[in-house]
Amino acid sequence: MHTACAVPAAIIRPPVQIRQAGFFLTGVRRLRWNLISCGRHARSGEAVDKKAKKKILQMIPYGAYVVGTKTKQGTDHLMFGTWLMQTSFKPPLVAFALSEDSRTLANVRESKSFAVSFLADGMYGVAEGIVDGSFKNVKTERTPSGLPVVAGAAGWIDCRVLEISEKGDHRIALAEVVEVASGPGKLMPLDALKWHYGG
Repeated sequence: MHTACAVPAAIIRPPVQIRQAGFFLTGVRRLRWNLISCGRHARSGEAVDKKAKKKILQMIPYGAYVVGTKTKQGTDHLMFGTWLMQTSFKPPLVAFALSEDSRTLANVRESKSFAVSFLADGMYGVAEGIVDGSFKNVKTERTPSGLPVVAGAAGWIDCRVLEISEKGDHRIALAEVVEVASGPGKLMPLDALKWHYGG
């Protein structure tokens, strides 16, 4: 049985702007938010429903990216990835989540840098080739710093690592964008590949 969630009477009135957490919400929108926040959720100490968790987290939209790094020996290395987000305007910062046992993470720790290619719509073969480890079949170019990026991509960013978060089974590389370039086409969403990485 669910406990009824009381909505303050002061909220049920014609729309009035209310400042909350830095945002302006109308009375109607705030009422809707109160109703949503009263929905079913796991209580403290209870296990989260695994199926529901996976379903919801897989709703987070991702793009198709290729992370370019160099090994200690100077060899190019490419990795297909999805967990990229911007975290700051000034300076321009991004965060990329890298699996704790990946070669890419080891390279990033060593060089303190990485590049991200934004795969364009239709670059299915490139994505599949990189996932399969067939780097030789992927045509690449270089950023001014010498990192490999995918030729013909929708764009790329060259990043200088500021810090790496050690929490979870992925490490979060926080980096400043130091160079960018745009190319033809639009970013290919992960859904276009019918792949999922999340949950």
